[in-house]
This record gives sequence, structure tokens and C-alpha cells, in this order.
Amino acid sequence: MLPLLLVYIAEYSINQGVTPVLLFPLPSSPFASYRAFYPTYAFIYQAGVFLSRSSTPFLRLHRLYPPALLQCLNLALLVLEAMFHVAPSVWWVFVVVFWEGLLGGAVYVNTFAEILDTVEQGEREFSLGAVTVSDSGGIVVAGWIGMGLEVALCRWQVSRGRDWCTIG
Repeated sequence: MLPLLLVYIAEYSINQGVTPVLLFPLPSSPFASYRAFYPTYAFIYQAGVFLSRSSTPFLRLHRLYPPALLQCLNLALLVLEAMFHVAPSVWWVFVVVFWEGLLGGAVYVNTFAEILDTVEQGEREFSLGAVTVSDSGGIVVAGWIGMGLEVALCRWQVSRGRDWCTIG
């Protein structure tokens, strides 16, 4: 349950608190407005989730802590990008956001697959229900984190002359 909780806290903190402020100068991006970044990130993220949640017939992960910790690393990396704007283009962020979706979907689907494979039939239903607390709890915690994180990152950017997060 802990890997799923960790991955959801990191993943949804990224989605709700960081990606709204991962903006680049419009002339160097494929977009005509700053509002186009976030839905594109969301689509790319969901594509990664879809692929990884469809992968268990081909690839199974039994050790779920490494991808959960990699997701925490993604959160740190994207927070640093939002603060210091070091990526040469938005395309690098697209790759990280896709990777975020792959990791999150993989931990999710493999958590349930592990329960199906390792928990006795009589305990399976309870175990499957109990583990859903991890994803729901992670989303709630990330929502609280994201509310403060987005505001703090936007203020940080504005204080350094990048007011893109305030443009509607």
C-alpha cells in the first residue's frame, strides 16, 4: 500500500501543483497561449498512464518501491524546473510528464496484480478494497499539497520576472 500512496502523492502533486506553472516562452513553444500547456501535459500524462496500465500481460513489476521513489524524484525534478527553468524546451518536460504517467500507471496496475497473485482467495476482496485507500488518500494529500505548491511556485516565478503563471 505504501508504494501506491507515495506514487499518488507525488503524481497528483505534480499534476495539481507543478504542471500548471511549467510554462515556457510562447515563441519557443508549440503553443499560441499559456493556457495550452496544462491540457497538453494532462493528455501526455494520461497517455503514459494508459500504456502502463495496459502492460501487465507483457511486463510485470513485483518490486513497487523503485518506481514509487522514481515518481518522488520526478516531483523534485519538476519543482526544480518550475523554480529555475533549466530545461532547454518544453519537449523535455513532455518526456518527464509521459514518464510520470508510465510510473504511476505501472505502480497502480501492478499493486492490484500483486494482490491477485499473492493474496489467498478468501482475503482478496478485502485486500483489493483496502488498497484503494492508498490511491484515494494519496490524491487527497496531494490536493492539499498542490493548493499551496502551485501558489508558492507561481509567486517564486513572478518574483524572478517570469509572470507567465499569472497570464490568463
